[in-house]
Amino acid sequence: MVAFICPVTLLGQQSCETESVTDTTIDATAVPRPRPGGRSARVVAAVHAATLELLTEIGYDSLQLSDVAKRAEVNKTTVYRRWPTKAALVADLLVSFTQRNVATPDTGSLQGDLEQLLADIVTALTDRAIRAVLYGALAGADDNDDVRTARARFWEERFRRSGAVVERAMTRGEIPPGTDPRAVLEMAAGPVYFRVLFTADAVTPDYLGETVRRTIRAFAPR
Repeated sequence: MVAFICPVTLLGQQSCETESVTDTTIDATAVPRPRPGGRSARVVAAVHAATLELLTEIGYDSLQLSDVAKRAEVNKTTVYRRWPTKAALVADLLVSFTQRNVATPDTGSLQGDLEQLLADIVTALTDRAIRAVLYGALAGADDNDDVRTARARFWEERFRRSGAVVERAMTRGEIPPGTDPRAVLEMAAGPVYFRVLFTADAVTPDYLGETVRRTIRAFAPR
């Protein structure tokens, strides 16, 4: 599952445009981790942006670190030193996404909040860059523990933040205390992901509304 958030907040940027950075601006061995706002951070931003662009254009299977370095205008030894494999690079992207602040809807009702969350999912899944990162994370996780760990962290944090809408619903008495927020979110979002990613059936506002109503009925007080 990808989100409960909009594409811009997932990517943490308005576009993939960054300033060009060359390897002469940074000693990667001396500064192995980025300093916020420093030259190392700019290199990381350039590489992340280039990776997103290439994932969108050619997909994970065809992604090469040398192409990322060329697109980012960074010496490829810098890229290989920090991200020895493309799986490690995708894992780093997911970690950076996890650190972004994400707002959750607060419409005053669980129906309204979940409908907005589902609409955000549909919007996100139509963004080619987001889909490319998703597929990259899925493919990279097959044989890379770092990707699996980063993916788990990403979704744990996103479910935690999105779970606020369920917590508020419990406070309002719309669903019973002690309800598992993740169970509610998964039941609501699962059909949307299935339609968008697998069957390509239409996802209309009416469909979202009915999906949410069905979810709320399943968890409503008996």
